Amino acid sequence: MLQLIKTDRLIIRPFQMTDHDALQAMLLDPQVVAYLRYRALKTPTEFDDSFKTHFLADTTTTFALENRATHALVGFYEFHPEQTTGILTYALTPAAWGHGYIAEAGAALMAYGFETLGFEEIQAHYADANPNSGRVMAKMGMHDMGELETFTLDNGTTIRVMAYNLMKNDWQAAQPSQAM
Repeated sequence: MLQLIKTDRLIIRPFQMTDHDALQAMLLDPQVVAYLRYRALKTPTEFDDSFKTHFLADTTTTFALENRATHALVGFYEFHPEQTTGILTYALTPAAWGHGYIAEAGAALMAYGFETLGFEEIQAHYADANPNSGRVMAKMGMHDMGELETFTLDNGTTIRVMAYNLMKNDWQAAQPSQAM
């Protein structure tokens, strides 16, 4: 279980009951979840179930991103384990977009994913309609894998799902030397 990680501007921690309202506002915002697995959550009741059974219950692979200065919940970051691969999902409140929070959290959480969770690979997927997400993945040191699949939104728009990945050995090679 992750206890607490502090970066320059964030506290990365397990979710708490006090995060309920802020996370609900985020995940019921169609703009935030337009391309996420959480776009299926449509009502406060659906959110409540997910909050209890996933966000509060999963203290190993699901993390709240708290602004260190304001102590406001600004987003979340999570791994969905598939054998030795962690599939990354993240989201921020619109007010936190463009501030570099995901790349900042990513540096610490890539280490956690490889060292603590034992992943050999971390992948992240994004919709081609949201190229900023791909740029964030590149900032985290991930490599472009190209198109993974396509799907159609409820409104009929076809979305290409693009993928990035980072292998543990590539991550290790990029770490500063610990020579004494």
